[in-house]
Amino acid sequence: MHSSSLYKRIVANRVFYLAIAPFFVLFGLFSAYPIAMSLYYSFTRWDGFTAPQFIGWKNYLSLFNDPYFVQAIGHTLELWIGSTVLTLSLAFFLAYLLNHYVMVWRYFFQIGFMFPLLMAPSMTAILASVLFAVNGGLANTVLGFFAGHQVTYDWMNADAGFWIKPIIVLMVVWRWTGWNTIIFLTGFQTISPDLYEAARVDGASNRQAFFHIALPLMIPVILFATVTSTIGSLQIFDEPYVLTLPTGGNGGVLQAGNSLAMYLYNAAFTDFKFGLASATSYIMFAFIVFFAVLNFRMLRSQE
Repeated sequence: MHSSSLYKRIVANRVFYLAIAPFFVLFGLFSAYPIAMSLYYSFTRWDGFTAPQFIGWKNYLSLFNDPYFVQAIGHTLELWIGSTVLTLSLAFFLAYLLNHYVMVWRYFFQIGFMFPLLMAPSMTAILASVLFAVNGGLANTVLGFFAGHQVTYDWMNADAGFWIKPIIVLMVVWRWTGWNTIIFLTGFQTISPDLYEAARVDGASNRQAFFHIALPLMIPVILFATVTSTIGSLQIFDEPYVLTLPTGGNGGVLQAGNSLAMYLYNAAFTDFKFGLASATSYIMFAFIVFFAVLNFRMLRSQE
């Protein structure tokens, strides 16, 4: 009886279902099916040419026994913390200044902050490699100006690759601060000015108005920006890969810039271990879900 009723509804609304069918067909072919197959391949040994061999959990177990994979997890978390904290802090500060102190040319600043997004991440990495080049790089040129002599510091290879992660974080901050500034500015503009006026009438200082009015009301916007930044940072690939491409794209000296996404890429397209790469992708997915939920709970508790 129930199936008959469902069939009648489908027939009665067949035009509607036909209209939305292309989306679901394309989603099934190019999203749902690859996701399901990658889950299957994560339990197999497959080089992309021969038939996959089912090996159970061995890919997942071997990953956590691989020191390079554990190293990639550590580097990814460091890049995530550094880039997210700096990007969101700077973006929040700039948005607050724009909303409260910039009355003229505000739209000019908003447009200007979006310009870094017009540049592809790979081009950002190329620009950074030029800025930190040994000979003629802007960083060494500035240091040479203050030192009074030519400086040829090798930023990518010196100090066991110490500067690779800070340079990657700098690229992420430069690229995404403007985007998050616009998000925060939109949030600030939804707060009624009457709330600030009422607080001033009651004798509240600007500091008190910020911590007791602006910040609590901005929690949902901060949550959104934090979760999206977390998702992006844990999948970082273009910047470290292109930046360290002269050394093989494996993270540079001692793989100091190696990330989970780079480990996945090298496992799939350098070592042709597609089963291992699939397992890596699902571990990345688990990390993203875990830290997104963690951020959500922490900020919700503050709200």
